[in-house]
Formats: sequence, structure tokens, C-alpha cells
Amino acid sequence: MGPLLVLAALLASSAAPAGALSAPRKKIALITGANKGIGKEIARRIGSEPDFTSVLACRDVRLGREAARDLRESGGGGDDDDGDECGCEAVALPVPLDLADPQSVAEAAKWVEEEYGVLDVLANNAAVCFNDPTLYGKVSHTPFERQAGITVRTNYFGTLAVTEAFLPLLERSESPRIVNVASAAGRLTILRSKELIDAFASDELTVPALSRLMERFVSDVEGGVHAERGWPNTCYGASKLGVIALTRILARERPRMMVNSVDPGYCKTDQNDNNGTVDPARGAYTPYLLALMEREGGEPDSGLHFYEEREIPWTYR
Repeated sequence: MGPLLVLAALLASSAAPAGALSAPRKKIALITGANKGIGKEIARRIGSEPDFTSVLACRDVRLGREAARDLRESGGGGDDDDGDECGCEAVALPVPLDLADPQSVAEAAKWVEEEYGVLDVLANNAAVCFNDPTLYGKVSHTPFERQAGITVRTNYFGTLAVTEAFLPLLERSESPRIVNVASAAGRLTILRSKELIDAFASDELTVPALSRLMERFVSDVEGGVHAERGWPNTCYGASKLGVIALTRILARERPRMMVNSVDPGYCKTDQNDNNGTVDPARGAYTPYLLALMEREGGEPDSGLHFYEEREIPWTYR
């Protein structure tokens, strides 16, 4: 059964069997950037599964607590909800998790270890995107050459740090999942150099080599030479390119884990001043399915990129 069919058939097979003598422990899913938008909707969907608890990881603990309370009170479901009453088990991480702050990442992983001792799903959703040089009035004007370091440090290196911090807990799970929320902006064809395309797409690419490529992008942007060296004119796109490449590496190096990336679509979120065309609940649907997807023997199910429940090529062609 291919990835598309596995996703389509998922919900019929994910629940615990009726009449079981004893309920298994609840699985733990941690979602970054979960106080709003796509992250909150991923947490809603996963936490509404009877055998899951969603842990909302946020930079602002207060906002995380408010979001978790809202999820518990409003219950589960999404834009395709069938109308059944279903609660949402959601808790807020009581410590901040900031992708740009390694200490906060370490403290978050320590708390999850002490509280649960295991992690079953890591959904890397948090990111920054300079659709506007001021982030729509949230920061002072940030020119393109300064956006590169902030964006790549947060979206690529921050995601890498979170993943590495939680890998030991994921290894304790019987069926660990990593879901990396990416974007069409990170498609392979944004690169203008065959050398760069070959480097990113190589099946021999390692995390250290990928990190050097990401550092090179930042350096070339800051030096004003990125275009002539084949890099795109999008820092967000370059960072998500790195996240998709990281997904492929992790899947190759850790075959016991299911590691996939997903494009949620152009969702209406703060990142685009709510000008997106897709409801965040819809954008959260494929990440949610990937978090629960059952393994089908013999079929590739890791290191893939998805959009609207379908595996798609990284080139988007």
C-alpha cells in the first residue's frame, strides 16, 4: 500500500481495539509553535485522538497555557469534523521553547523526560517568515541581508536543535514519528545552481554537510553574492529547503523512525498577516495523518514530502 492510500485509510485503523482488557499508555506528541495557527490545529487534531496527549511547546508559556485551555474547552475536530463529541487532551509545556535559544530547548526536553519519559511524535512547526520586513509591525525594519541569519538560525538550526534534543526520547517509543512542517517555498527548484541542487538532493548528504550549506547561504546573502552563486532570493524558502533535506537525512539514518515533511499550503496565519487562502485546520490535516500513520510492510513511508495527503516530488513537478 503506497503512502497516499495509507493516509487515506488511516483513521479506520488508528484507534485502540474495542473491548481491550487494559488501555495502553497515552502516546505523547509535542508540537512546536502550538499556541496559534497550524501548530494549534495540529495539537487539536492529535489531542482529540483517544490515545494521544498533545503537548503545546511555545516561546510564551502564558500563550501556550491559554491555547491548551482553549483546546480542552472547545474540544477536537476540524473543518472536516463529523460532528461527534470528542474532547482534546492538551497540556502546555510549562517552560518556554524558543528555537533560537538552545538552553530553552534543553530545558523543554528535560521536562518532557521527567514528566513522560518518552516522546512518540515530534511535530516541528515553529518558524519565522519575513513576508514583511517588520513582521507586520512586530519588529523594526529588517533588510534582506539581515533576514538570512535570523531565518536560517531559527527555522533550520532551531529545528535541528529541537530534533536532536528529543531524539533520545523518541528512541524510547515503539513507533516514533517526526513531522517537519515545510513549505512549497522550500522546493528544490528554487536553487539556480546544478551544483547546489546535486548537493542538497544527494543521498550521501550528512547533517554536518547540510549545516555547512545553510551557513554558506547566510554568508553569501550577507556578502551580497547569493544570487550569482545560485541561491534563491528567499530566506524562508532556503530555510525550508534545509528542513526538507534534513528530513531525508534523518529518515535515512534512523530507519526505525518515520520522518516526513509536509507542505500545509498557503494557510491564513500571522506569518502572512492572515492573507492566506487555506484554513489552518485544513493545513493541519496532513501533518496530523503523518503523526498517526501506520507502517505498511515493504512500502517506503519515511523521508517523503507530502501535500494534501499525497506524497509529492521535492521539485513540485
